[in-house]
Amino acid sequence: MIAKPSIAFNDFSGTAKDVTARTVQGRNVLSVRAYQSKVFTPSQAATRNQLSKISREYKQLSDSQMQAWEVLANHLKGISYFGKAAEMTAHNAFVRINSNRLLAGKSILMDAPSHISNIPAVVYDEIWVTPSDLIIKGIVHQNDPFRLVIKMSAGLSAGVSSGWSKTVIVSAGIEDDWGDANVRGRYMKVVGFAPAVGDKVFLELYWLNTETGFVGASAFDSKICITSEEAEAEGYVKRNKITMDDIKPDSHVSECDVDFSTGAPVISFDTVCLGHSNVASSEAYLEDELPADCVGTSMALARGMGDGNCALAAQSYIIWLRNSSWDGSSITFAHRGGYYVKPTEVFGPGILY
Repeated sequence: MIAKPSIAFNDFSGTAKDVTARTVQGRNVLSVRAYQSKVFTPSQAATRNQLSKISREYKQLSDSQMQAWEVLANHLKGISYFGKAAEMTAHNAFVRINSNRLLAGKSILMDAPSHISNIPAVVYDEIWVTPSDLIIKGIVHQNDPFRLVIKMSAGLSAGVSSGWSKTVIVSAGIEDDWGDANVRGRYMKVVGFAPAVGDKVFLELYWLNTETGFVGASAFDSKICITSEEAEAEGYVKRNKITMDDIKPDSHVSECDVDFSTGAPVISFDTVCLGHSNVASSEAYLEDELPADCVGTSMALARGMGDGNCALAAQSYIIWLRNSSWDGSSITFAHRGGYYVKPTEVFGPGILY
């Protein structure tokens, strides 16, 4: 028989099986014991395994390497909310920096990097949040080894004034695309659902130096999710793009990424053409009609992806983007120069005429 805590005892505290007793403002309070959940998401499991891996690697360091990390830890000590230097050990510094490097796909850094690191601040023009778009526009681009880390929250009540503690990493090193970062796909993969109109989304952005593992100062922002029509009325211009999600299954391409610039007749191709029948061309049949400013003709370079001596044969292609009344909207990739090899990767920028 187990004796359980009782209010008959003064100042009693402790736990017996499922009951916990504590003293609160002179009164004895009994409550059911809380147990930590053993259930965690695949993302949480991966993070825990990653931290364990980094800790094991730290134990393999030489004495001189550990001393170098200790020196770095002394430089990384910050100021706490109470005006006192926060404690950081060599192990803390090793785990923190290498966690950042692994997020960016880098290997574990065994030698401590220099504590001198000049990392730029995040500069951008605007953030647009709608149920169908999560776009950060006008990012001032930074070259390697810098990558933009984006943390976002799920949609919260518009009355929440501070939700940055609820943000999670949705991009551990995205490269901006002509100054824009479209993170909706990554957001959906991590959070699992899109924000609803009227929800508030909190964001934290910072640059990560993938070589040293250091991060720069964070930029904090929050946005209310609005409708696409409201965003357009406020000046949001969505850049047109065609991906495999927009291509019908009977098309002759295995990969398709056609990106249109905003405000200029510039187009970028990254498409793998499979060819069809005895014609040196490939058709990409579109689910929806092309916008009027995406209709036209362009040229691009290409290279073969086949086997044998001509595997990387240089080629040129003419591309027709059209809305046809008899076969629907499509993109035709027609071979025009070089030894024709299929499959062919059509890539690079072009002018849309």
